[in-house]
Amino acid sequence: MVHIRVLGSFTAERDGEAIPLGGHRQRSVLALLVAARGRVVSVDRMIEELWQGAPPARAVASLQAYVSNLRRLLEPGRAPRTPARLLVSAPPGYALRLPEDAVDAWRFERLLGRAREVLHAEPDTAGSLLREALALWQGPAFAETADEPWTHAEILRLDELRLAARELGIAAGLRGGADLAGAVAEAALLTRDEPLREEAWRLHALALWAAGRQADALSALRRARRVLADEVGLDPGTALVELEKAVLAQDGRVLHEATRPPEPVPHVPPAPHVPEVPAAPAATGAEPFVGREEELERLTAAAHRARAAGPGVALVTGEAGMGKSALLHALGGRLRAEGWLVAFGRTTDAQGAPPAWAWVEALRAVAAAAPPEPAVAAALSPLLPEGAPATGRAPGGEDVAAGRFRLHRAVGQWLAQAAHGRPVSPSSWTTCTGPTPRRWRCCRVPPTSPRVPRCSSWAPTGRKTRRAGSTTPWPDWPGVHRPGSR
Repeated sequence: MVHIRVLGSFTAERDGEAIPLGGHRQRSVLALLVAARGRVVSVDRMIEELWQGAPPARAVASLQAYVSNLRRLLEPGRAPRTPARLLVSAPPGYALRLPEDAVDAWRFERLLGRAREVLHAEPDTAGSLLREALALWQGPAFAETADEPWTHAEILRLDELRLAARELGIAAGLRGGADLAGAVAEAALLTRDEPLREEAWRLHALALWAAGRQADALSALRRARRVLADEVGLDPGTALVELEKAVLAQDGRVLHEATRPPEPVPHVPPAPHVPEVPAAPAATGAEPFVGREEELERLTAAAHRARAAGPGVALVTGEAGMGKSALLHALGGRLRAEGWLVAFGRTTDAQGAPPAWAWVEALRAVAAAAPPEPAVAAALSPLLPEGAPATGRAPGGEDVAAGRFRLHRAVGQWLAQAAHGRPVSPSSWTTCTGPTPRRWRCCRVPPTSPRVPRCSSWAPTGRKTRRAGSTTPWPDWPGVHRPGSR
């Protein structure tokens, strides 16, 4: 497991052993990706930031060398020519794919967010989370690259979150009430470190008041007034003014609101024990799905639109190893949970494989769950039996064009019938091997009528898998443009 620390000295470890990250610019590449928090950083931006507007002629080659070195350091056991899993290529640049707990800054933000959620209901839990989060700070954030312009905004953001965590820790101590002396001491340190931060003064006065030190609370508020006037020429804000009035009037409502313990949870008798039936194991091992939540939501929304408005097509494309297969499997799992019939098909590199083979695989998967009616089963026989050729050729010497039309119409009728009970979503994997090999992943929300939606910028599996120089004919799918046709 790889762990990276940026809250203090910039270091990386793998299974407890330090990783030598190399020279300053190579280390800055990794720091820049950490600051992006898993998002893609473009090559152009990385070159601009690393060389501060004056890149050398071979800046791209140098950046690629830095990335290659870092990949070797982070994943020393990766086989040659296999995709990287941690520092990945993601157009138009690179991204860091690590769990939140693998980077101290990311883990700090997760713990802070959790503490905010439970502060009012479980102040002691919130205090524990905040202490754990603040303990991750071993020094200034991104201290090694603090003089580089790209780190300034991230350093300010993390410093502000750190101050917010300290304030929340004091608030949790007040609400829990178990360690008022600790809350008073921490608030005093915070006002010393950040004398212009009014929330720190408010919490300091509240902690003193809660500890029975009304005079000290009033003195702290008046000291805050002097500091603000001397340093920036301002009067205290509304919160400090109202708190000063409450102390002078001995109005305990403000103090009660700040120190109110959580509401007791009513006791609910436990439900009778029901032994769990273990779920059947999945056909394939489930893998964690990380880093593509936005794309998954967009594909899910496209499927829902197709369910309401009619057939739709979604194309997922990118380089090998970017997670396209995992994304489509995650989509398939989500749609199955919603009652969809999901089918997958893949192309093959085997010699003699017919065009549109991925569709044949997907349709056979649909047939296993929603068998066609006897009236159309005979017309579908070239596709569905495992041993039959998927050519669309009609039996008995019938004209090829007529047989193909009959086959297409039968497929459309059958899919329309299958979609009446529940929506259907076949997906296929296709490859384009030409001058620039690329990997494609096509997720299709299928037609519920005998025609396939027209799409001038996309063709079905047969088109994408046609090799340069191949004489294999293009499959005649209704409503789809052939190469060179209009």
